[in-house]
Amino acid sequence: MSSRSFRVDLVDNINCICTCGKTITYHIPCPHVVSCISVLRPSHYNYVSQYYSLDNYKMTYVDPFHNIPDRSTWAQHDPASGIHPLLPPNFRRRSRRPRTNRFRNTMDEGIGQSNRKCGACGIVGHNKATCPTRLVLSFKFFISRMLFINVLFIIRRMLFHFL
Repeated sequence: MSSRSFRVDLVDNINCICTCGKTITYHIPCPHVVSCISVLRPSHYNYVSQYYSLDNYKMTYVDPFHNIPDRSTWAQHDPASGIHPLLPPNFRRRSRRPRTNRFRNTMDEGIGQSNRKCGACGIVGHNKATCPTRLVLSFKFFISRMLFINVLFIIRRMLFHFL
């Protein structure tokens, strides 16, 4: 169920107006108008525009369609006469995902940055990936690991030196 309400005015047996605007745009009764008409019991076909009548549909196709002439009768490429060939557009599509053309509104606003709480240290203002204490700890781990590797390398050299 939608909480939105629309106003429907049935002016006479031919015209109707709804605040949703679909009736004016498409020239056919919208679902709101059809539900109001069903209560009053007249036919909703009376409210459909004459654009959709069978006579107007037939009048659309009365005139003949013009065929495209044979390709041999087409004008040839001649720069002197100003006839240039039709070339494809001179651009390439990007290889990545296309950018969205959405207009952002108040519903798209994210939660403020101050509500973030780090999973590593528990301090508000950053997350686990950008935690400064974690970066320090990872650097210390890297240094200790490098020292351990160097010590192993030195011990290995000493062992092979004596053999």
